[in-house]
Amino acid sequence: MSTLYFINGFLEAGKTRFIRDILKQEYFQIDGKTLIIACEEGNTEYDTNELSKVRADIEYIENEEDFTDEALKSLEKKYKPARIIIEYNGMWNKKNHEFIRYRRDVVEVVIFDATTFKLYSDNMRTQLAEHVRRADLALFYQSDKVRDQLAMFLRNLKAINQKLSFVFRGENEDIMLDMDETLPYDIEEDDLFLDDKDFAVFCIDVQERVERYIGKQVHFTARAYKLKDNNDFEFVAGRYIMTCCEADMTFLGILCSYMKAYELKNKEWVNVTGIIKITFDEAENRNIPVCRVTKLEKAVTPKNEIVNMI
Repeated sequence: MSTLYFINGFLEAGKTRFIRDILKQEYFQIDGKTLIIACEEGNTEYDTNELSKVRADIEYIENEEDFTDEALKSLEKKYKPARIIIEYNGMWNKKNHEFIRYRRDVVEVVIFDATTFKLYSDNMRTQLAEHVRRADLALFYQSDKVRDQLAMFLRNLKAINQKLSFVFRGENEDIMLDMDETLPYDIEEDDLFLDDKDFAVFCIDVQERVERYIGKQVHFTARAYKLKDNNDFEFVAGRYIMTCCEADMTFLGILCSYMKAYELKNKEWVNVTGIIKITFDEAENRNIPVCRVTKLEKAVTPKNEIVNMI
């Protein structure tokens, strides 16, 4: 079975441009041919002479109902490619084509035009979230034109897919973001007061870079979730994050150690003050963050219980 590169994104985001660029890379010049399956035709077209030079063939599938696992297998049998690149139609319902992710080797990339990202995130949240949910990489073209918004883009998409990697491409060079720059609070402070969105970002970042947070004091409001094993001295403080609609939410939280955790009611709202420590999780075989609670009070239920990140 061929390695499959699934390239997703809205119309005119730069999918064809990206594919033409990767075809020039050394990996795509060796070990067999490449088959491109194009599911839409934008302003940028493929040059058949250029494709022949890089040993690539192209087939077009214009109708969504024709994009099936059987069609893919038929083309694979016809061309016998070493790899397949699918330029997906960003307006198709990705949930109708789940067969893609069950293939053995799939690399999923989502392409955005940074200058139109906010427009799509404001008006087409469901489709945008589906583009991102299982992607390995998000690439933003024209990032230099909205340099001040890139950190927000990264934070919002991380709420949907915490394992997502990013490339911000400008006109002349890639833009490298300092990870501290992507935070809505000052990581250099030893006392962090976290509002709703801050808490969501904190839960993501503290899992990835726990060493940066050791010894810091944090303050936040969250729900207290009792652990299933009747643990009297720990609970999880968390919030639900809306990534596109109320029917599609992600839970983010942090393990808390608290000597009176047994007194808490499950899912009650609490104001937490605590110090970040680490503990070794044998199940995950890694250090994980834990908030050692120094002060806990019952909290008023927030007006917006669900945090909207996009």
